[in-house]
Amino acid sequence: MRIGRFSLTVGVPDGFTSGVRRAMGRQPPALNQEAGLSTGRLEIRPAPAVTFERRNPDDGLTFVRQRVDWRAKNRREPAVDEKVDGPESLARLVAGRPWYHTLELPHGIVTPGEYDHRDLVPHYGIPADLRGRRVLDLASADGFWAFEFERRGAEVTALDIDTTADVDLPAPVHRRAADQGLDDPITDGFALAKRALKSGVEHVTGTIYDLDPARLGQFDLVHAGDVLLHLRDPLGALEQIRRVTKGEALLSDVFEPSLRLPSNGEGLPALYFGGGNAAWWRPALSTLVQMVADADFSLVEVVTTYSLVARGEKVGPWRAVLRAKP
Repeated sequence: MRIGRFSLTVGVPDGFTSGVRRAMGRQPPALNQEAGLSTGRLEIRPAPAVTFERRNPDDGLTFVRQRVDWRAKNRREPAVDEKVDGPESLARLVAGRPWYHTLELPHGIVTPGEYDHRDLVPHYGIPADLRGRRVLDLASADGFWAFEFERRGAEVTALDIDTTADVDLPAPVHRRAADQGLDDPITDGFALAKRALKSGVEHVTGTIYDLDPARLGQFDLVHAGDVLLHLRDPLGALEQIRRVTKGEALLSDVFEPSLRLPSNGEGLPALYFGGGNAAWWRPALSTLVQMVADADFSLVEVVTTYSLVARGEKVGPWRAVLRAKP
């Protein structure tokens, strides 16, 4: 057998060669130095030149540093016995911390959240009456969705990490944050809002990776908003969400509209950010849906898509709300 300028001799039984010819159908093509080698079963092409970026760990600290710097200037810790039901004390406490969510608190006080989800609520398809249902709100932050579910009558558990040291960042970024002493509580806004609203929502500390039915049980509704993009293993997280979902999951997360599946249906594209500013991924919508399905949910549907602009920004990424059932 000759392939280009190479010769190969193989000793085989006399009756075997005719069967090989029939199986292959034709002789393999010649070696082409530019296109590579193809035998019909094996294709080899020249290795492409690739580049990668040597990341600066400080670039991934933006999320942590912003919160720490803000608190250094503005933070006001409440006294243990300080009441939050008076308008003046509540207003002072609200002003003394950064807010992720815009929340309507008593006395007409509204937290200056980075994101205002209030106009989105009607588009999620949440039942008006959740009485008798257990709801889990994941990555609850200041608790906007947890308190909304409670307002509709649900028994609500909210889960989030404890401090920014627990954010799922690359190892070099974690080391740099530790070296610089950058750490900030995640849940004190939730605690203040819970006191002000006299809420009964149960708050537990942990990561989505550690979800366990033996610890928390299973839930009629599991909500996770804007969390998968912040995880290096979103599919693993979805599998854990599936473990505690008895009824349905309501998942809202970022996707990239410009990404499309190839025409042959192969591949699931996603942009990779590598943890910069606490973000890892921005998948195609089809990728996001497929990941949820691959996590062993039997039915996945897109409820709506939206673009929500953060306070102080001009544009916002697109997000999809997915409903998934076991």
